[in-house]
Amino acid sequence: MTTQEDSDLRPQVIKVCRQLYNKGLIAASDGNVSVRLSGGDILITPSGVHKGFLNEADLVEVDSKGHVLKGLGRPSSELVMHMAIYRQDPGATAIVHTHPPWTLALSLSGNQLLPHLLIEGQMFLGEVTIVPFEMPGTEALARAVVDALHKGPAQILAHHGAVTRGPTLWKAFELMECLEHTSRIAALVKMLGGGDASCE
Repeated sequence: MTTQEDSDLRPQVIKVCRQLYNKGLIAASDGNVSVRLSGGDILITPSGVHKGFLNEADLVEVDSKGHVLKGLGRPSSELVMHMAIYRQDPGATAIVHTHPPWTLALSLSGNQLLPHLLIEGQMFLGEVTIVPFEMPGTEALARAVVDALHKGPAQILAHHGAVTRGPTLWKAFELMECLEHTSRIAALVKMLGGGDASCE
């Protein structure tokens, strides 16, 4: 049964998706966002739909086995990864997956986000693991991400994107924003010839 608190999450998911799009963290149908509802079901963005222009009616609700309960579209192709994260981390109630440009550029160029140059990165992100490449939407990717969850709330997916999780939807969003912001600064520092000014 959907509670009033659960119904409040639908507009929040839409707002987060628009913020992610406006900040350039996703483009077109990239990325996905989900929240765990009070009864254990999952509300997730649909597959193949532009996330910057979603409506509440576009969101898909699935049960703990991934069966669609509400919604006309297909759930995100990364539903398997979302469900695996929720199973592994009972404290996570929201997941944000994006393709953040600075974070990906930093990792694809062979550079590391660690050690952190910003104290905020150290405090909020902790150890950011680069998960080895696996094809998107597969059980293999879900297992690889789950294997890295114990290291922190944010992971970079090699040649793919990044995923953050949190106790609330806004916390998961803030962590993604923090990851991209610290990655951008780290990349700019390296471009300017620095990189040894670690705060750790």
